[in-house]
Amino acid sequence: MSLIQPPEIFSIHGTLQTTISLEYGTVNIGNSNMELQSRLFNGGFPGPTLRIKPGDTLKINFENNLESQGPGYVHNQYSAADESNLHFHGLHVSGELPSDDATYFVEPGEFYNYSTTLPDYHMPGTFWMHPHRHGSTTLQIGGGALSAIIVEDEPGSLPQEVEDATEIILVAHYMNIGEFAAITRASNDPLFSMTNSLPGEFIMVNGQINPIISTRAGEWMRFRVIWNNFFEGSLNMRVDGCEMQLLAKDGIYIRDFPRPIGFAPIVPGGRADIMVRCPEPSKTYNILGLGSRMASIVTTSDPAVDSKTLEQWAPDYPEYLTDLRGVAASPGCGCTTQMFGNSVNNLPFATNQILHTSYIGAVVERTLAVNDHPYHQHVYPYQLVSGFDGGYDQIGDWHDTVIGNGVIRYVPTEYTGKIMVHCHRLIHEDLGMMATENVTSSGTCTCTPPVDFTAAIVGGSVALVVVIGLAVYCCIRRRRLRRERQEASTEETEAPAENKIRDLTAEDSNGSSESNDVEPGAATNFSGSPAGFETVAL
Repeated sequence: MSLIQPPEIFSIHGTLQTTISLEYGTVNIGNSNMELQSRLFNGGFPGPTLRIKPGDTLKINFENNLESQGPGYVHNQYSAADESNLHFHGLHVSGELPSDDATYFVEPGEFYNYSTTLPDYHMPGTFWMHPHRHGSTTLQIGGGALSAIIVEDEPGSLPQEVEDATEIILVAHYMNIGEFAAITRASNDPLFSMTNSLPGEFIMVNGQINPIISTRAGEWMRFRVIWNNFFEGSLNMRVDGCEMQLLAKDGIYIRDFPRPIGFAPIVPGGRADIMVRCPEPSKTYNILGLGSRMASIVTTSDPAVDSKTLEQWAPDYPEYLTDLRGVAASPGCGCTTQMFGNSVNNLPFATNQILHTSYIGAVVERTLAVNDHPYHQHVYPYQLVSGFDGGYDQIGDWHDTVIGNGVIRYVPTEYTGKIMVHCHRLIHEDLGMMATENVTSSGTCTCTPPVDFTAAIVGGSVALVVVIGLAVYCCIRRRRLRRERQEASTEETEAPAENKIRDLTAEDSNGSSESNDVEPGAATNFSGSPAGFETVAL
């Protein structure tokens, strides 16, 4: 079955105005007998592609046409299955309403009119749109609610071979029905189903299984690849036997095009624009993802096209993409961000908690420790300045989603307010691996360093041992003092008693005592306490 491109909606006279409905839909998965029932944009999988230009205004009437199925939002747990919103992933736009505010959500049966205007200098590229309701991002995005967004290039702004290339959108969607079924159960969701599902993990491309792309040998194609993986794993896409030249990542052109690559380790949530051409007519070339075939290229029997070798090219970068490789961070603006244990800097997501702050014009630096977690940042893309050097990733590249340990920098240029940062393994984001940063118009930067719970636990344990030790010492000391007091008291009472007995005996022997008729043995019968005797405790 030939690859089907999603339906497209274009901007007209500077505005793209449309309605996007999140609704229950049932679709057949192409080239298979699988049937998907899920929450989908306008009932399609994937949803329609939105095509806009720099400077355009995007106006979306977002309708949540779902029905509430009972359990609502539970903080940092899979929940809120039918509450939703929109996120314009990768677009350089405001993170506040009526724009891309991921903390706002629309109740079932309600709607919201999103409106955001791209800067005139916005970088053309490949972006995407998806729900971002905390607690149900896995369920909704992993279930198929997503659309590509293409910010188009001005005619004549690209190298001729790139501009003339056949453009192909590849929305690669990960599925593992066993893992996803666990999410639906945890979300108390009875709706999602996929009948006749393939076992284990597999990839659907534009809602199809192993679709075929037809082309002439030697013809350049521009692949716009979006990798939607709710679980884990880079796509590691390669085209066996065909040439691959990297053009852009995360919607931003690289500065050293063409960059030859053997494969594209696109992280979950990431995108890549790749120029591809295959050499021989009448041949099938496999497109692999996660090590298995996800699509194929079949060349026609026509003679190979005599296409040119791609020439070196770099775009003009706008202010928000200023090269920062040799620029130091502004004072106090270098912070550390770690992702571990469903938290950021060991702090689970809290709506009223700000992780870091910065200000307009600051050179912001983040030292990332996100080795297993795709770090996604809203509003402002960031530049790799150290630690990410390799074949696919190079120092100086720009991203909005990356995995690894290293240093990134960016400059907030115009948008104040919130910036959401989170892991794009959605199973982690829903459970608390998300945080809010804030940009102010002026002022200073602040950082929240990672909370060292290990040190706190060790310190607390040491303190507990000390307290217990002191308590034991005090108890032993108290007993010892009590015993010493008892012994001293006994010695004091025994001495007077002996003297008293001796005095009484002496008086009896001298006959000088007063008349005390004491029967024999009465002197030792202290318990009887005869008249005239003191009772003495021995």
